[in-house]
Amino acid sequence: MKVNLDRYLLNVEKPAQYLGNEINSIHKDNAEVRMCLFFPDIYEVGMSNLGIRILYSLLNRVEGFSLERGFAPMEDMEKIMKENNIPMFSLESKTPLKEFDVVGFSLSYEMSYPNVLNALDLAGIPIRSEDRTEEHPLIMAGGTCMMNPVPMEKFLDYIVIGDGEEVMVDIAKALIENKDKTKLEKLAIIGEFDGVYVPSIHKNKKRIKRAIVQDLNTTQYYEDQIVPYINIVHDRATVEIQRGCSRGCRFCQAGIVYRPVRERSLEKNIELVEKMIKKTGYGEVSLASLSSSDYSQIDELIKGVKEIPRHKNLGVSLPSLRMNTHSVEVATDISGGKRTGFTFAPEAGSQRLRDVINKGVTEQDVLETAEAAVRGGWESLKFYFMIGLPFETDEDVADIFHLAKKVVDLCRPINKRLNVTVSVSNFVPKPHTPFQWAEQIGFEEMKRKHALLRELFNKQKNCYVKIHDMKKSYLEGFISRGDEKTGNLIEAAWKNGAKLDDYKDNFNIWKNSMAEVGIGEDEYLKARDLTKDLPWDIVDVSVDKEFLKRELAKAEKASLTPECRTACSGCGMKKRFPNCLVISKK
Repeated sequence: MKVNLDRYLLNVEKPAQYLGNEINSIHKDNAEVRMCLFFPDIYEVGMSNLGIRILYSLLNRVEGFSLERGFAPMEDMEKIMKENNIPMFSLESKTPLKEFDVVGFSLSYEMSYPNVLNALDLAGIPIRSEDRTEEHPLIMAGGTCMMNPVPMEKFLDYIVIGDGEEVMVDIAKALIENKDKTKLEKLAIIGEFDGVYVPSIHKNKKRIKRAIVQDLNTTQYYEDQIVPYINIVHDRATVEIQRGCSRGCRFCQAGIVYRPVRERSLEKNIELVEKMIKKTGYGEVSLASLSSSDYSQIDELIKGVKEIPRHKNLGVSLPSLRMNTHSVEVATDISGGKRTGFTFAPEAGSQRLRDVINKGVTEQDVLETAEAAVRGGWESLKFYFMIGLPFETDEDVADIFHLAKKVVDLCRPINKRLNVTVSVSNFVPKPHTPFQWAEQIGFEEMKRKHALLRELFNKQKNCYVKIHDMKKSYLEGFISRGDEKTGNLIEAAWKNGAKLDDYKDNFNIWKNSMAEVGIGEDEYLKARDLTKDLPWDIVDVSVDKEFLKRELAKAEKASLTPECRTACSGCGMKKRFPNCLVISKK
């Protein structure tokens, strides 16, 4: 059965997001095993996700395997679907999700979890794995959020943890080879792969090693990226030039769980960019990684891309730059004369707190980089900070303002049109980081610190503060370090109407659901005992827990740990990859 949307498309916002058939989309008939990879958010957000692009390209190259996409409908389309009994469908063939062999969800932020349950319900698929039968698809999930799979495990048949390129291809081949077996038999087979967690088999019995791609140079290219009909959040070609980060910021989950640093070679990066631009026609490419300016041949890479004759007018963006004057030089090289805005991420206002989080950035670095940017022609500077970090004082919070004021005082005489924007988020402790045991500040403390900042910034001209939504940060804290009981909260919140939390305020629904399932702030936002097991200990990210404890102790002393490219800090990765730093220098 295929869903026919023709009569409804003119009645919804952005109908093109439901069309499919974009440039480089793939349609495979008569595949032996069919999977829908569903991003539990709207199209323009999901199509900006690099993981979706990579897996779509790679899995559709597996003979006998078909991968289609799915995205959460906007509210107007969902209303039409419910009124006309239209089941949740895939984008390519408009096939109901219930008819696929596998439905997979890409989970990169916790507040999308209710959207997973909503998609299953719209598809007529029971949300809990225990209620599904052989007639239903296997339901899986992957993505960074699955470094703590426990809150979602009751809804999923299997979970892929870590790098997906290789293990997902292995799973696809195994499902084809065993297509006539029962679901339990299939789960037993794929459950033997590194990075695959099958709750019904592994719960309380086995730690799951995350899947790790050892060498990006051996992975297949994904140059045939889809070109959407409509603008998406990041509407450009994207090449991941390296994976992992060597800096060791103590708040950063990605910096831990994507170790070690693995660079794609200069030649292969240039080749991939060239092929991608040829196949997509994009006029801009993003050279992406957690810390793009740390790529060992970043200058040569930018020069190599720009020297390709057909790339004369190609825009190049680097989403993450270090705070130093070299970053300004790099930004100048790629800007092509455009000076839209320069972004910095000091994360903390005071030097003491930057040392607590192991940021490795001094006030002088910040001021010198800002001055170089303004002298280079940038008239808009944006700074990212956090409040609520471990061992933070009110003086540290006030120093966010004081540092921003120093930037204004230094740089406004150079350019009177300079504007400085300070963006402040609320820190949420994440699993597998040195701060996984830390207390998360509650709602009232967030409000107090926000008021402190606003009072300071109200006195400063040409410098504006934007503070992230307290409610989402508060809720994220319950989910990111959650357990089985958190799964009950997610289910209750969805049943009570929570979905698409990025687009509407469902805070009261979540609070009422907390009371319904018996979850309290003291239980989930409090500091954790260093001697007790944690829900996410079931995942082995190859970084020792003892290393994380040492880093927490160093944080309390505001003591720095050198970055991995400078000296090995003994995180434990070498037990799995003895030459992990060699991998980063290929």
